[in-house]
Amino acid sequence: MDFSSRISTKVAFALVSFFLGELGDGLNIFQGIYLVTLGWNEGSVGIALSMMGFTALIVQTFAGDIIDKTHFDRRAFLSLAAVATAISASAILLVTEGNNESDHMLIFSTKVMEGISSSFIGPCVAALTLATFGPDAFDEIMASNIFWGHVGSVASAVLAGLGGDMLY
Repeated sequence: MDFSSRISTKVAFALVSFFLGELGDGLNIFQGIYLVTLGWNEGSVGIALSMMGFTALIVQTFAGDIIDKTHFDRRAFLSLAAVATAISASAILLVTEGNNESDHMLIFSTKVMEGISSSFIGPCVAALTLATFGPDAFDEIMASNIFWGHVGSVASAVLAGLGGDMLY
């Protein structure tokens, strides 16, 4: 791999990490606030977000092992995990005003799905980084991936806050 293709590959990984960061933590706090404005009580919001976190905690234990052992293309696996995470996070748009049971079940189930699918994103990125750059550059590139993921989380939080301020 020559230097110019390695640089462009680093940029590609940084961009992927940035946009994956937008799927993660940046939106959850705004989803919680949005649900409260629709009439949900804070306890129900806390349960929904905790279900996602608890599911992710359990699944992450196995996600890395599954990614390491799979023969499925890890780029496709990453894409599927990102799309499933985005779809489950977008389910909040289907919630109606009020505090009804069907909306609770929708959000609770999609938060569990989001916890499962998001657990595969980190191991996929790590496996792809190792396969692309090798063990010598792994630490440097993973540090960059994590940095750009956090920048993406901050960007999504800022955009969600600005969007909410302009719309409401």
